Amino acid sequence: MGEPTKLSKSVLNIPGTKPNIQNSQLLTSSGIPSLDELLGGGIPVGTVFLIEEDQQGTYAKIILKYFLAEGIVNEHSTFIASQDTSTDNIMQELPDVISFDPEPDISNTSDDTKMKIAFRYQNLPTGERELDIGHHYDLTRHMPRETLEQADVTHWSRPIYDGAAPDTFSNVHYHHLLENIKKKIQDGQFTLTDKVKRRSILRVGLHALGSPMWLHVLGEEATINQNRDLSMFIFCLRALMRMSLAVAVVTVPSHLFEMPILDRCVYSSDIAIKLQSFEGTELERNPVLQDYQGYFQLNKLAAINSFSSKHPGSAEYVFKLRRRKFCIEKLHLPPGFSDSVSKDPISATCGSNTKHLLEF
Repeated sequence: MGEPTKLSKSVLNIPGTKPNIQNSQLLTSSGIPSLDELLGGGIPVGTVFLIEEDQQGTYAKIILKYFLAEGIVNEHSTFIASQDTSTDNIMQELPDVISFDPEPDISNTSDDTKMKIAFRYQNLPTGERELDIGHHYDLTRHMPRETLEQADVTHWSRPIYDGAAPDTFSNVHYHHLLENIKKKIQDGQFTLTDKVKRRSILRVGLHALGSPMWLHVLGEEATINQNRDLSMFIFCLRALMRMSLAVAVVTVPSHLFEMPILDRCVYSSDIAIKLQSFEGTELERNPVLQDYQGYFQLNKLAAINSFSSKHPGSAEYVFKLRRRKFCIEKLHLPPGFSDSVSKDPISATCGSNTKHLLEF
């Protein structure tokens, strides 16, 4: 798999991008500042970003909407495909851009709510800072229709085949989708070898790829070869992204697939995350996690133009859906629990009055 070439002046001037000073890789924003920070500044251009959906598929869809909205704001070209929902509905529900953080950390917004700590900590920087790339969005407001009509958006639709299916994939829709993405790259002159004065980025958003709605015949059971098509498609998509100024975000309903299939999908992608929702589980009633909606697992981080990726390590992350924004935070357990919390076996702590099998 070839590595991206050196960045030219026309590439460096693409709106909504910035070069990574550590490895000279071009980055673009996911639309979520906390996610960009976790990824090392943004999503590397020329990569495939795989999202293992939560079981309801709600939060993965929100991340995809942020990604697409960021492309519209920066006038990037957009290619979107889905079989589980209308792509028009996805675009109509994109969050609207705003000039400020819609819901900043309360502890940093008012003098009355600041923690009374030692005076030497007063001048430490707060969580509020200007964004290098990316924007703030408001989930309660949708992007104006006039803005969407002026954008370069390509909607992929399910084809109808009368003849024999191609030999590349068992599922003919993967072949057709890959060919359409390739055509969009060529027609839009997004390949690295194209001589274009004004460069731009192609954003590819694929929603719920591999769900039963993607089957060649609706209602039939997926065969082994059709399940293997998913990882093969991601591998081929990655090759297309590598040779172009493009980035793809793919959401996959991971609960419908066995681990070997998912492992191959993660291996074929550049960045892989998994969303584990608390909804419908015991964790939903855990007082320690009541402010969050689920775990955020970073399973793979791209190592582009470097020997290793800047993976944050074994830290645990959670995602939070507020009224107006979606954010990712590091999980910090409180130093002590109340009486009601200590009754929960999950949140029991060492050093309490209750005797445990393991004592220190």
